[in-house]
Parts: sequence; structure tokens; C-alpha cells
Amino acid sequence: MAASDKVVSDRSRVLAERQVRRWELQHPAAGGARRPSPCVAISRLPGAGGAEVGQLVARWLDYGFFGQQIVDEIAREVGLDHWVVKGLDERVRSAIDRYVADVFTHRKFTEDDYLWHVSRTVATLGRRGSAVVVGRGAAFLLSRDVALRVLVVAPRERRIQRYATVKNLPPDQAAAALDRAEQQRAEFAKLQFGVRQDDPLHYDLVLNTGALSIEAAAGVVVDTLRRRFPASPGG
Repeated sequence: MAASDKVVSDRSRVLAERQVRRWELQHPAAGGARRPSPCVAISRLPGAGGAEVGQLVARWLDYGFFGQQIVDEIAREVGLDHWVVKGLDERVRSAIDRYVADVFTHRKFTEDDYLWHVSRTVATLGRRGSAVVVGRGAAFLLSRDVALRVLVVAPRERRIQRYATVKNLPPDQAAAALDRAEQQRAEFAKLQFGVRQDDPLHYDLVLNTGALSIEAAAGVVVDTLRRRFPASPGG
């Protein structure tokens, strides 16, 4: 394992264990009737700052933050997904598996199918709550009953500028890289979920970081979540 991969793996394990402790503190008795806190599921156009918005939301709500790289690592590494399902009885685990299967009615998964593990990880986070999940189809996988589904957008020129800064690329290379990333995300949403990623009707909230700062956008997410789920622990 490369040093960079080990860093991601170690960080993923720490985040998973920390999230389990968060769930245990919220629900000390397994199977209790208390409703879990909702999740925030963020989809974003490349360069729009969706991950940055999500990180702020997670910090302000004391939620776990699960970006694409972390979700992938939890799904990929044998044993890490054990932490995510720790404390769930077999009935709940089976319900989550059935839910994922229902979402992908056009596919037959095997236990080795990578998308199955990713989707099951996202669905479990949604079921247990108190998490911000960015990417990996979370906004299409999680229902409005358990998650606030957010799309973060911005004008293309603004996104190119941000991409060039974050990726340390000249503007022309940043534009090409952004276009490739945007095409990949659009194809993933269309192929796996049969939707257009940028269709606002698939979301509960659409934020334009060309008009709002990252901090202001995060504030709108937190306020909307609390209004949508006023009786929940996160509300």
C-alpha cells in the first residue's frame, strides 16, 4: 500500500470509528425509538465548492463528514464497513440491503460489486443519520425522509477559477479538467440512477456559490435542515 493510500485508509478508519461513537452517544440503547438525526446529501458541479460547503455544515452541526474519497475507502477496505454497521441488528441490515436493491432495480449485484458496497455505505449513513455525504449518488440514494438533498452550483467561469486554484492548474488546463469531471459525474448519474445530475427537481435545495459565499451557503443548508426536520436531534 502506498503511503498516500495508507493515510486515506487510516483517516477513513478514524472517521468511521468516530461516527460510530457519535451514533452510540445519540442512541445509547440499540433499537431505541428515538428518531436519528437527518443527513445532508450533497451533489455538486465540479468547482462549485460543494465539499467545502459540506465540511462547514458538518462542523457546525457536529456531524461526520464523508467525502467521495472516504466513502470509497470505507466501501473498498474489508473490515472498515464493519464500523459503519456496528450496533445494527440483522433486520435493519437486511432492510438497508433491500433498499439499495430497490434503488437499482435494473441491476443484479454480486457481493464483490464495488458500486453495491459504496451504495450500501451511503444508505447506512442515511439510515443512521448525523452525517454529511458528498457525491457518490447520495442525493439520489437517500430519500427526503432521512436527508436534505442539496445541489451546489456556480457559473462556469467561477468554477474554472476555483478549480484552477484548488488543483493548482493554469486556466486552460483547469477548464479541460473541469469539463472532464463534469462529464463523468453526468454520466454516472445517468447510467446508475437514470437522472440528470443538474436537474433541480431531484433536490430539496439548490445553492449558487457564484451568488453566495461558501459560509453563507453552508448557513442556508443548516437553517433549511433545522426547518425541514424540527423534531429531530439535528433540528
